[in-house]
Amino acid sequence: MNKKKETKVTKVVCSQCGAEFGIAEKEFTAVTTVIGKDSNLGTVYPAVVGQGASSRTTKSSQERIDALRNAGVDVSHLFAIQGANGGEYIASNKNGIFTFLDDNDPLFDLITSQGTVPNRRLFRRWVMAQMFHMMSETAYRSKELLGVTEMIHQFGYEYQWKMLMDELYAQMKMEGRDLENFTDRNRWFNAGVVVSMAEDYIVQLQKYVDALKVRKCKTIPYKRIRNRNIFVSDLQDKLYKPFCSATTRIRKAKNAAQLFDAAKKFNDMRIKMSHDTPQSKSWVDAYKGSGAYFTMQNLIRFHNCIAINDTGKRLNKCQSLAFISAKGEEYKDGEGWRLLAVLKKMLEDNNIDIKKKMATWRKNK
Repeated sequence: MNKKKETKVTKVVCSQCGAEFGIAEKEFTAVTTVIGKDSNLGTVYPAVVGQGASSRTTKSSQERIDALRNAGVDVSHLFAIQGANGGEYIASNKNGIFTFLDDNDPLFDLITSQGTVPNRRLFRRWVMAQMFHMMSETAYRSKELLGVTEMIHQFGYEYQWKMLMDELYAQMKMEGRDLENFTDRNRWFNAGVVVSMAEDYIVQLQKYVDALKVRKCKTIPYKRIRNRNIFVSDLQDKLYKPFCSATTRIRKAKNAAQLFDAAKKFNDMRIKMSHDTPQSKSWVDAYKGSGAYFTMQNLIRFHNCIAINDTGKRLNKCQSLAFISAKGEEYKDGEGWRLLAVLKKMLEDNNIDIKKKMATWRKNK
C-alpha cells in the first residue's frame, strides 16, 4: 500500500524575530520567489536586508510610520510587524519586494528622538523661505523690488560652486535609496548643468587671464596667475587643457557618485573668481527652477494650497503635486525660470501674501 505523501504547509518566517507572515491560500505573494500555501515548500526564511540589524524603535513602529505620514512621506508601502519575541519592526513591500528596513536606512535618519520628522529636511522648506525673501526684497531706501535674478547675482560667483558641491554630495547619498527625492533634485542639478558650469568657467578664466598684465622674462612674455608664472605660449597646455580634460570627465559620469567625484576634481583645480564675475546661466536657471518647484511643493504639502491647471480646473492635493511635477519636467532643460511664473500664479490663486507669511514665521520663531 502506497503511503500518502505528506503535504507541508508553506510559511514565511523572519529568520531574526520568528514573525510569521500571512499569505493567501492559493494566491501569490512576492518575497523573492512567487509562492502560496499550496506550493509544498515547507518553512521559508526570506533574506533580510542588513542581517543582524533590526528596525527596533524607541517609539513604536507604527508611531514612526505615522510621523512620516504626517510629514507628507508616502508610506503606502510600509507596515509595522510584531515578532514572536515581542520586538517591533518596520517592513516594506515597495515594488513588490519584501524587505525589513535597517535602522541605518536614510529614511530613519529623518526621525528625531522625539519620534517626529523635521519637514525642513524632507522637503527643503528653507528653500521656500529663501524664495519668498528673494521675491519680496526691495532696493535700499526704495519700494522697488530687486527681483529674483538680481538677488541671485548678489550671492556672488563662488556661491554657485559651493551650492553645487553640497547638492551633488546630497544626491550621491540619496541615489539608490530615495529615488523620488533624487529625481526631484537631479532634475535641476545634473551632469548637463555641471558641464555647462565648467565650460562657462573656462570662458571666464580666459577673460580673467587676458586682462592680466603681460610680463617678460628675457624678452619672453608670461603672465602671473595667482602666484604662478606661466609663459603665454604655454597657457593652452598648462592652464586651459587640464580644465578641458576635467570637463570631459564630468560629461562621462554615469551616476551621482561619479558626477560628484568629477565635479570635485574640477572645483579643486579652479582659481577662485571675483565676487562680481557673471554666474553660469545654466546654474542660475536651475536655481530658479529648483527654488520655484520646491516652494510650490511645500505650499501644497504643508500650507493647504492647490494648483489650478492650464484649463482653469482646480486640482486636489495629489493632482496639484502631479501638475507641478509635470511642469518641472516641461521646463527642466533651460527654462526653469518659467516656473517662477507658475509659482506666482499659485500664490495669487491661493491668496498668499508673501510678506504676511514671512511676518508670521518671524512671529512664531
